[in-house]
Amino acid sequence: MLRLVTRSLPRLTRSSAGGMLVRGSLLQSFFTSARFNSSITEDEAKIVLKDKNRPLRVDRELPDPTQERKKRILGFVVFSVAIGSALSLIFNYEKTESPIISNSLYHIRRSPATRDILGESIEFDGIIPWVYGELNSVKGKINITFYIKGDKNVSGTVRLVADRNTHDEEFLIHEWSVTAGGHKIDLLAENSKRPI
Repeated sequence: MLRLVTRSLPRLTRSSAGGMLVRGSLLQSFFTSARFNSSITEDEAKIVLKDKNRPLRVDRELPDPTQERKKRILGFVVFSVAIGSALSLIFNYEKTESPIISNSLYHIRRSPATRDILGESIEFDGIIPWVYGELNSVKGKINITFYIKGDKNVSGTVRLVADRNTHDEEFLIHEWSVTAGGHKIDLLAENSKRPI
C-alpha cells in the first residue's frame, strides 16, 4: 500500500523543490499579512463601535479668521515700528562713530571760541547722540548737523557740509560751523586743519 502511494506522488527535482520553497514562503508571507490586516480592521471596528453616539464630524463652527484682525494689525504695526527704530539706531550709531565726527569733535574741543561759549568737556547733547543728515563718504556727500554741549550747560549746533567729485580728490568743505548762545563760530576760518 505504501508503495502505491509513493508511486503516485510526483518526483521532486532540485528546480521543483526550489519552486516549492519560494511558493511556500510567498504563501506564508501572504497569510501573515492577511492576519495583520484582519487584526487592524478588527481594531478599527472596535474603535468605531466603542462609542456609537460619537459623531464622525465636528459639530461646531470654525474660528473666524477676521475676528481678531485688529489685534493682528496692531501687532504688525508694533513689530514694524520696533524694527524701524532698531535700524535707525544702528545706522545712527555708525554715523556717531565715524572718523569725520570724531575729528570734528576733536577740533571743536580745541577751539578757543567754542570753549569760551560752551565750556570744557564738550560732548554730544542728549541721552542718545543723534547725527541728522547725510554722511556718505563713499559717494562724497556730507551734509550733517548734530548737537553738542559743554560744562556751562549751553547747547550748540554743529553743521558740516562738504563734497567731492572723485575718490582721488579731497573733500571741499562748504560750511563747518558751531552755533551756540546766539553766536556762529566759523571753524573753517579758525582752523588750518580740516576734519576730513
